[in-house]
Amino acid sequence: MGLLNRVKNIFSAKLEKRLNSLEDPKEMLDYSIIQMEKSLSEITMNALEIGIAKKRLEMQRDFCLANCKKHEDSAKKALELGQEDLAKEALIKKSKDEEQALRLKTQIDSLTRSQESIAKSKKELQYKIELYRAKKEEFKAVYDASKAQIKVKEVMTILGYDSKNIYEMVNRAENKIKNTKAKVYALEELSNIGIIDEIQLENKDDNITCLSEHETQKAVEEELAKLKEEIKNN
Repeated sequence: MGLLNRVKNIFSAKLEKRLNSLEDPKEMLDYSIIQMEKSLSEITMNALEIGIAKKRLEMQRDFCLANCKKHEDSAKKALELGQEDLAKEALIKKSKDEEQALRLKTQIDSLTRSQESIAKSKKELQYKIELYRAKKEEFKAVYDASKAQIKVKEVMTILGYDSKNIYEMVNRAENKIKNTKAKVYALEELSNIGIIDEIQLENKDDNITCLSEHETQKAVEEELAKLKEEIKNN
């Protein structure tokens, strides 16, 4: 398993564990973006480490290639001097350096492919982060709207349970209104046919009768007092 795959697996496991502990989707979105940004930083650091390692290998390879040139020159000089054994020894050293340079080239090529893969993954992750940032507010708005819709449905459900009682209350109110209107219409009809006026007139006559009796009694008392005064003076 490559380094990049291990990083992905570790990140996915940690992210899933943390997301499962969160309940608010908005917090989950914020946390996901934070974790992706941390992963982006880790990928950048890993890319830097790989770049440093690759540069070291390239320096070692260049050193081996330089030695190969030196050994080849040494072999030529040895042959010119008639020292064949020294020439063979120089060529053996050259062969070893060539083998090491080839091994280093293989490792360098592998690190180059890793750099390309990391660069691609980094670019994809940057795109996802930008996308999540752009969509985060939209997701939050949709979530808030969904919660509001749920609350409305809950209220409507409660009203559905109480609809029978509400219907009965409305019916009672309508009946009271109808009864009141009926009384008004009845009084108007009684007034039109004169029943209400006669009742009021009878009450008025009773009041006049009581008033006349009172005035008569008062007049009698006054007349009686006058007579008493006349008798007293005579």
